Amino acid sequence: MKKIQNYFFSGILIVAPLGLSVYVAWVVVGLADKIFRPFIPLSQLGIPAEIPGVGLIVAFVFFTILGAVAGSFFGRFYHKVVDGILSKIPGLNSIYNTVKQIIDTFATTQSNAFKEVVLIEYPQKDMYAIGFLTSETKGEIAVRKNKKMINVFMPSTPNPTTGFLMFVPLTKCTKLSMSVDQAIKYIISAGLVTPSAPNIKKALPKKKKKLAKK
Repeated sequence: MKKIQNYFFSGILIVAPLGLSVYVAWVVVGLADKIFRPFIPLSQLGIPAEIPGVGLIVAFVFFTILGAVAGSFFGRFYHKVVDGILSKIPGLNSIYNTVKQIIDTFATTQSNAFKEVVLIEYPQKDMYAIGFLTSETKGEIAVRKNKKMINVFMPSTPNPTTGFLMFVPLTKCTKLSMSVDQAIKYIISAGLVTPSAPNIKKALPKKKKKLAKK
């Protein structure tokens, strides 16, 4: 009986990610259809009204055009005005700023501002934390310390939009093979979503066997 229960839960674990992905996709398509379908003259275009996904296609085209306009002078001016207004409305400004910070963080990871994921010994000996290498330390700090250092952003859990900057000697960092996206998921999930480990045992130097004394 216990073996059957294990098989049952194993089946759920296999199907759950696929089922949830399909459900979310279906909800997104349905939501896009409800919002954008009333603005589309389907009958005049000869498109059957019952075809799902038409609203999603229109939404894709709409946001693509909006993104292109946002890059122009008018778009930047409009964004600056809207940003200034929403940032000053009590109650709404906290929600707007939080969402904006989260979006900016993920946009930053896509633009490769976070170059690599590193592991550093923090906050004390034999305790470690994940950070993001942003650049090499330069300027006054590099001159005063007179050693090769890197700038590491240390995100907090479960909100990686907050954190602090650390200047770490390069020799004190361990570069990880996981991607920035994987590290972000790792941090947000508080360690529940663990990236798969690469086969690094072959790359590690083999320990020399000590010869037995005769």
